Amino acid sequence: SSNVLLDGAGEAKVGDAGLARLLPMLDRYVLCTKVGGAALGYVAPEVAAGGRGEATEKCDVYGYGVLALEVVTGRRPVEYGEDDVVVLVDTVRAMLERGSGLGCVDPRLGGDFPEEEVLPVLKLGLVCTSQIPSSRPSMAEVVQILQVIKTPVPERMEPF
Repeated sequence: SSNVLLDGAGEAKVGDAGLARLLPMLDRYVLCTKVGGAALGYVAPEVAAGGRGEATEKCDVYGYGVLALEVVTGRRPVEYGEDDVVVLVDTVRAMLERGSGLGCVDPRLGGDFPEEEVLPVLKLGLVCTSQIPSSRPSMAEVVQILQVIKTPVPERMEPF
């Protein structure tokens, strides 16, 4: 997410224009391996494994899911400690399974966030990062889900 910047209108822009110009000319797999550790957390497992996995739309969905989790949690996709490696996707999944999803939220927000939107976004991030590519939604479906999450639930109508 360090290359994703916001303009004055709050629109997301890719900040590394030099790299962005190369994207059409480079195979995505080559690009991912050349970028190295910084991009590793965003690369779908089927590509990162170095096997025959080709970069597909489902790989992009995986990267988007990691980015969504990173934005909500304020944590990097992969954090290296002295004795261990913490993978954000695994951490969020474990916390949601324990029922402590709100504990994933970036503490720098100081509790100032719409709780009714956070858990669905975390769950969407996890669906996008499924280990099984065919289980990931398309980006069109991701946009539809985000629109549903953002749409306020109407107040309950009082009986006549």
